[in-house]
Amino acid sequence: MNYNTILLETPEQVSDLLIKLSGIDIYKQTRKNEYVEHRALLCHILRNKLDMRWVSISDFIKSKGKSFDHATAIHANKMYPVYKRSNYDYYDKLESNFIVKSQIEYSQISKLEVIQKKYATLEKDYFKAIEKLNQYNGGYTKNEKQYRTLEEDQRTMYDERAALVLKSFEWKQNNSEYEIINCAT
Repeated sequence: MNYNTILLETPEQVSDLLIKLSGIDIYKQTRKNEYVEHRALLCHILRNKLDMRWVSISDFIKSKGKSFDHATAIHANKMYPVYKRSNYDYYDKLESNFIVKSQIEYSQISKLEVIQKKYATLEKDYFKAIEKLNQYNGGYTKNEKQYRTLEEDQRTMYDERAALVLKSFEWKQNNSEYEIINCAT
């Protein structure tokens, strides 16, 4: 292995250097120990040196074609010290090559992505609601428009009468369920 210290700033650079130094394709779909241990090292560096959030680590590794969720990233990071103990000299020397200094605060990226997704969903729901309102004449029925012009006491009277009309609809509905009453003779 060629151990040269390089200042790393992005997860991509960390990943590329790890693959270059170890000669192991950490994104290969396998559970062989050497692959698992090197992926754990990647998670350890991304979490502890780049301060990336678990979901960001997961998304980064998934973007490389490896199925990986945030729970797997947490587990890999937790297991890295165990793997390192079994082959301390190798991993210590390998880890010493990763001097990381980032201008980006990766811990905030996934928060921003969540906020952007929520905003997009709210915006879509807002436009659906506006479209639904505009399907009516001006957004309101004739009665709804007149109701908004009533004074407070008139609205109260209207609401009482409307409640009775709505109740009458319930009474008029056909009840398709029948109660069976058994009578003893």
